[in-house]
Amino acid sequence: MFPLRMMRALSALRRLGWDPVPAPHALDSHRMSAATPAEVAEDLHVLLRDDSIGAVMATAGGYTAMEILPWIDYELVRSRNIPIIGYSDVTAVLWAMLSQGALSLVHGPMAVSEFGHFQGPFPYTFESLRAVLARTGPITLWQPDEWTDDDPWWDRDDQRSLRVQSASPWRVLRHGHAEGPLLAGCLFAVAPLFGTPYWPDVEGKVLFIEDFGVGPDQLVPALSQWRYSGHLDKVSGVVFARRGRPGGAATGCTDFDGTVLSAFEGLDIPIVTDVDFGHTEPMLSLPFGERVCISTDPLVITLGGGSGK
Repeated sequence: MFPLRMMRALSALRRLGWDPVPAPHALDSHRMSAATPAEVAEDLHVLLRDDSIGAVMATAGGYTAMEILPWIDYELVRSRNIPIIGYSDVTAVLWAMLSQGALSLVHGPMAVSEFGHFQGPFPYTFESLRAVLARTGPITLWQPDEWTDDDPWWDRDDQRSLRVQSASPWRVLRHGHAEGPLLAGCLFAVAPLFGTPYWPDVEGKVLFIEDFGVGPDQLVPALSQWRYSGHLDKVSGVVFARRGRPGGAATGCTDFDGTVLSAFEGLDIPIVTDVDFGHTEPMLSLPFGERVCISTDPLVITLGGGSGK
């Protein structure tokens, strides 16, 4: 799928010093995906069985990602233990792998989505991914100077550079201190995992969560599901992504901050928003399970280490 962007992505990855190996069905097309669920899962297995492969990066997201969950060899994922990278709908796959004991999972850029741009990948996106994959000590997350939610139609309207704007600072909605294992995902992609064997343990996690193109009215039921199921009570801190293409409610309400604070009323945890990961660019790479420390006065988010508080 999207052969032009795939070719650009492969070229960009090579220029950056990596040696990308496309999966067998990476350029194929089947209904809304590249192949059947069994074939997509087997593509993953082929890469994992190849000892020359050092990491697996998803090509793109897609609504059919959840279909592959029963076909995945989770023992192979656990035993190979190399980074598996993706976001958007792919976070459902990453969360399922986490629930089955996988360790090396990264919420981060994908080949076609981020490396297939006309102008190439954003340096911030690549530098964050490289820092996470090569890390030997704590990493203090840093804010970009620019951002975009520009997303021209792939392989049709994307023969131009993306339009960017100055990035506003990350913001604190509720002050506090949190430490715990990192868990990141797309709010609406992981919601279908509720009640399945693929829901991971969120106890004590610092949750990095994103939504895209929705209004506060759509955010209410999604966060209410987390609250009523008891899962919001389990997390130690929450970081929301910068919102791309935010919608408004039918009433005209655009108060995302108030919607979030209402959902977390009575929970004494820090809440940070407008952080750069997920469907806006450039984006941070966020390794699952890495201990993350959030301090809000001033705002500092650090991967690894911790204050011991």
